[in-house]
Amino acid sequence: MRRLALPNFDFSTALAETINGIGNKIIQEKYRNQLANPATIEKYFQNNAKAATLYNLPRVDNGNDDVIIYGNLKKIELTKLYTQYFSATGKPARRLYDQIKVTSNGKCPFCGDIGHVRTLDHYAPKANFPLYSVMPGNLIPCCRDCNTEKLDAFSTTLEGQTLNPYFDDEKFFNEKWVAAKVIKNNPPVVEYYVSPPVDWPHSDKKRVDAHFTEYGLVERFSVEAAAALPEVIATRKGILRGSSPQDYAEYLYEVSNNLNLPINNWRRVMFSCLAEDLWFCSHEH
Repeated sequence: MRRLALPNFDFSTALAETINGIGNKIIQEKYRNQLANPATIEKYFQNNAKAATLYNLPRVDNGNDDVIIYGNLKKIELTKLYTQYFSATGKPARRLYDQIKVTSNGKCPFCGDIGHVRTLDHYAPKANFPLYSVMPGNLIPCCRDCNTEKLDAFSTTLEGQTLNPYFDDEKFFNEKWVAAKVIKNNPPVVEYYVSPPVDWPHSDKKRVDAHFTEYGLVERFSVEAAAALPEVIATRKGILRGSSPQDYAEYLYEVSNNLNLPINNWRRVMFSCLAEDLWFCSHEH
């Protein structure tokens, strides 16, 4: 839900640093010989990522660690590149891991800045696509909640693919597709839902819906709004007491537009939703 720039190093660099962390020279040479054309592998991955066709890539089932994936390399050998030599503390490639983590300024791009980055997520899970376990374009800064919600799930269809912060079309990050409504209650409740632009292709509409579902954002956004609403109501009863519904709505719109947050962030959507609700703007609750 927030666009990220690709890491500023390529697969060749990531692979070289990762292999340098392997203590056994014979094993090092095996990896170098079997993965002798990293630029070709990276180009294939990126072309599919840009076309949103990663779901079509050959995949391996969970488990089955001894299956041959590429050249003579088994699945377990490719996943170990990440777990033992890329993300492991003290290994040469760990600096690249940390470099990717900080590119998101501490905020998770999948949930629109709710969570703080704690790990890297394999967009195409390494359990199913082990060849890309240390591919920079497959490693995305992520909060623990998003990482846990997704686990190793990866759609087999275009419509089911979640958003890719590195490669997907700018419209997913620049156009509003998250909406909310006020439920009349005491206190009021903000309920979120997906409402993409009507002119979007059907597959794109389904993708944002899949993203919202995959990361459990209806509930997570609503929880955040429930915690924030008392302060909004207190402001209405305090410094904005006596404001007309129109003046209060304009204030809420202004807050929504001035927040330095992604357009589909829960807080921006909440303020916009409150501004559009006559019942909410007419009462001090």
